[in-house]
Amino acid sequence: SAHINSPASMFGHTFLRIDSKMESKLMSYAINYAAHTDETNGLLFAYKGLFGGYYGFYSMLPYYEKLKEYRDSESRDVWEYDLNLTPDEVMAMVRHIWELQRINSWYYFFDENCSYHMLWLTEIARPSVHLRDHFFYYVIPPDTVRAFEEEALVEAKHFRPSKRTQLLAYERHLSPQGISAVKALSTTETNGAELDTLTLSKQEHRFALEAAAELVEYQYIEGKMAKEVYAARYYELLSRRAALGSGELVAVSPKANPDRAHHSARIALSQGWFEDRSPLLIGWRPAFHDLDEDDTGHLSGAQIEFLDTLIGVDHDKVTLEKLTVLSLASIAPVSHFFKPFSWRMKSGWDREYGGDRLSFVTRVGAGASLGDEGMYGYVLSEPEVRFGFNADVGLGFSAGAAINWGNRMKSHIEAGHIFYLDGSDRSRVMVSQGWQWSPLGGVQCSYEGIDQDYREDRFKLGVNLYF
Repeated sequence: SAHINSPASMFGHTFLRIDSKMESKLMSYAINYAAHTDETNGLLFAYKGLFGGYYGFYSMLPYYEKLKEYRDSESRDVWEYDLNLTPDEVMAMVRHIWELQRINSWYYFFDENCSYHMLWLTEIARPSVHLRDHFFYYVIPPDTVRAFEEEALVEAKHFRPSKRTQLLAYERHLSPQGISAVKALSTTETNGAELDTLTLSKQEHRFALEAAAELVEYQYIEGKMAKEVYAARYYELLSRRAALGSGELVAVSPKANPDRAHHSARIALSQGWFEDRSPLLIGWRPAFHDLDEDDTGHLSGAQIEFLDTLIGVDHDKVTLEKLTVLSLASIAPVSHFFKPFSWRMKSGWDREYGGDRLSFVTRVGAGASLGDEGMYGYVLSEPEVRFGFNADVGLGFSAGAAINWGNRMKSHIEAGHIFYLDGSDRSRVMVSQGWQWSPLGGVQCSYEGIDQDYREDRFKLGVNLYF
């Protein structure tokens, strides 16, 4: 899945696992393709990644090493799709990978990326499939899963929850007293004897020790704990847990597979009812997902959009309503064990600032969120710079909430206020409701109220078509 709070990984990641004769899949080997870079400048990293400024290399590592990196260190859920390749086909792929060691190629973030090279390797193994023909100008990891399924290569699916997902599951099963005990056990040198004085059931006692051990390991992986302290504390917690005997396994809520998500590209057709006009709205977005859309198969609270374009047609007049160059968001709820920050940025042209003319707006903000994948609320502070006929600089505050109702229905509401240097203010309220009938389409309706020098109400009703 995507790496929470990391724009560079919001599309997710694809790699191959070559199973061995060992019974445990952890002893298999992972085949990976990635850009080789130590760049720390975010803008330079993005530029080079988009335009082939990095070399890409294949690597072959034990599968448990890649799980340690992705699932444990970066808190990314992992979905495994077992392929029906024959032993001879697998060996054809392995021999080719062996020849590619230390061979580099130009890495391109949108097309010749990690996912593209996994498609190509699978075609080496089984030349009768045409995985790359499913893509034109970009290759996104969730879409590659669908390509494998459409080529009848997938025979089984498995889910490996990340360490973060496991710890959140423990939070749901522990009482406030149990959660306090986990925090104490993970931050102090103790053998867990304090639990004996608490009024916890035997099963919650087990869960508390298991969660504390997981949290200690997570803190060590994050570099927040010295190895010697980690080893001693981890050993004591597991020894204490072993003395309680076997018990229930913590139930981890299942997550929808990425192949159930809506497709990446979108065409939006809707009717708008604005203050002075009622345009037919035609939108196109090459990628990928926004906060108003159904989160099935996506990381909840994550948004990434490129070149989101909206055209308005009103009688014989055609107008550009908006052109979003880039929009990113990571609404990451805090919990008892995790304290991530939430952030959002948007840059592009918009026709929301009066005079029925376009303004170029860049907004970057940060804040906090509470909730879970089913329902979350957030508060953000968002400075804004606006260029155009009414250029200005302002500081804004936004608060919102989203609810995933199930059955692929989602509601999103947000209110915000911006104070500008020229002394004017701007208020905005937005409410949207969506229903996704399949990965290929959905219905979307919304209301937007804008108050800046004058009041304008905007209603939209339409459909989203994905491909």
